Amino acid sequence: MAPGRAVAARRHREDPQAHPAGPDAQGISGISVSADIIRIEPGDPGDPAFARLHEALDRELGELYPADSIYSVEPDKLDAPGCCLLLGRTAGGEAVACGALRRLSAEQAEIKRMYVVPEYRGQSLGRRILEELEARAAAFGYRSLRLETGERQPAAIGLYRSFGYVQIPCYNEYAYDPHSLCFEKKLEAQRKS
Repeated sequence: MAPGRAVAARRHREDPQAHPAGPDAQGISGISVSADIIRIEPGDPGDPAFARLHEALDRELGELYPADSIYSVEPDKLDAPGCCLLLGRTAGGEAVACGALRRLSAEQAEIKRMYVVPEYRGQSLGRRILEELEARAAAFGYRSLRLETGERQPAAIGLYRSFGYVQIPCYNEYAYDPHSLCFEKKLEAQRKS
């Protein structure tokens, strides 16, 4: 167990009220989102904290790919019906991770802006955000999720494959980008009635 997690677990044993496990501490997926040091919560696309993560992601992608292979998203597009933004925040409120859902059609959404700042990688934050995005997509009634990532991002590719995403031909703006890899996952088994 990482040192920070051990401290958080010890604090929880000593004071269970410090991290309540009730409904308010769970996301739609039922995954506890506040029991660990980082809590996953809905974000506001206009939040300056998201802007900082958005810019950091673009800078990091700029070190891997040419500018025309970086597919950002305008924050206001994430404030539309059927869309959502999630932020991972430290106990002090610092945003250290993000992920978003963008509507493609009534039955399909796209995962966008998955990012964890380097100092917080390896703590399953990307996994936790992806789980919550999938749960929210199912709650919105989407039947499938798509995403694009770059060929030079093996950790991201591994994460998506571990969640059951399968590679598909690149679509929309990614169709002719030699650096893009696109994936899709059917959500029918997870849909709520």
